[in-house]
Amino acid sequence: MSRGVLWVQAISAVTLIAFTGSPVAPEYPLAVVGILAFMLVQAFLPACRIRMSTPVCPANIAQGYYGIQLVLVTVLVGYFGFSQGTLPYLPSKGAIDLAIVVHVVGYLSFSVAYQCLAHVPARHRRSRESTSNMASLVLPFALAGLLGFLLMHGSVAGFVEYASSPIEERLRADEATTIQGAAGNFLKHFLGFAVVLAWSSWLGAAPRRRASIVAATAGVVVLLLIANFHYNRGTMLGPVLALAGAFSAHVWRIPFKGVILASALALAIAFAFGSYRSTDLNVTELSRSAVADTLSVDGAVEFVQIYTSAPQMTAYVIDSLEGKFYYGATLLPSLVYPIPVLGKPYRETSGTVIFNTLIYGEDAVSLDQIIPLDGELYMNLHLAGVLLGNVVLGCVLVWLQGKFMTAPNPVESYAWLMMALWTVFPGSLSVASQMYVYSFWPIYTYFVAKRFWSWTSATAFPRDPAMKYS
Repeated sequence: MSRGVLWVQAISAVTLIAFTGSPVAPEYPLAVVGILAFMLVQAFLPACRIRMSTPVCPANIAQGYYGIQLVLVTVLVGYFGFSQGTLPYLPSKGAIDLAIVVHVVGYLSFSVAYQCLAHVPARHRRSRESTSNMASLVLPFALAGLLGFLLMHGSVAGFVEYASSPIEERLRADEATTIQGAAGNFLKHFLGFAVVLAWSSWLGAAPRRRASIVAATAGVVVLLLIANFHYNRGTMLGPVLALAGAFSAHVWRIPFKGVILASALALAIAFAFGSYRSTDLNVTELSRSAVADTLSVDGAVEFVQIYTSAPQMTAYVIDSLEGKFYYGATLLPSLVYPIPVLGKPYRETSGTVIFNTLIYGEDAVSLDQIIPLDGELYMNLHLAGVLLGNVVLGCVLVWLQGKFMTAPNPVESYAWLMMALWTVFPGSLSVASQMYVYSFWPIYTYFVAKRFWSWTSATAFPRDPAMKYS
């Protein structure tokens, strides 16, 4: 084990001891299984260990997410209990114990599959490739993104009004979907990708001074936050995380300690922003007292538990089943749920609608609750579904990790990390499908254009057969 992995094990061991001494531990002793499973994977499955040499990569994102879910959430539960959130009631103890087992089975099956298929070494083995020939996409991508921005907000003033008032966001969310709004939602993602592509092309054009690279990258972070601004916090933080991965892989390695501190700061900001989102205050009406009123320790604990799909979420699904299983009936509907026309006939039988109906009742208007992946897999095929589904997830992450590690330039590292992030987080079939259907078209367009460029170059300048043996 590397020194960093030993630190991870030491922290996990301290967490284990802390949980055993917590008030909730006697009632839910099975919760320690999650911490033990994480420690065992880090000890005996080398491919699944935290990569200290590549702090921001798909494999670390996956293991970090599972670490928060199995280790941090467990100790929070030990001292603060299970957060009810929007659930009508907390599930039974038996259901929570079973949900803990479900999460551990899912994690172990994911990790074993990853260990069996991983073949990319820890060190980067990339060939350097410039994006100068793809820089011609920056302008059309930027124009498409600006058009989407205008279709979404109407003007800069409309964007400022949206960004400065949660009430305006709620009013827009209640409006009926229009072709203009759908087109804007589709095109707006091109703007942020254009910024990253321009940054990547600029880095590859010529050697740059350290100060100018830092300043340019900071500017790109600001532009990404503006281009991707949304009251869904993941929409803003995801591109910044992907940019950090691309920067660390191609410019300078970001120290692992820096990644941990930045992650903690990002979580704190995300929690504070979520608290602001739930208020009726305009940004100009914020004050220290108003902010303090929306922040609390219990709120922070609930934030971590809900967004990492703590056991009570899956347990609520298990309790509601009452022995009934769907035998795969919700899987396809959940995957096609976000697709505008194709998904409409299947939405009522999707895991998303079923889960929200269980929470809000048959007359539910809001569909804001995300059914955990393990919960949906369990409600369809019991533990076999959890095992097989996570094996597939492990296979996909091996592929994405390999693509990230061999990406020849920053923009492609950014693209692969974005796809990996939304494949793992927040652990939901419908959310992953939504991102792949709506948000990744700039990535698809880039790779198609790159392949077309390579094909036309090869056909325009065929290799001389005589050169084969020269």
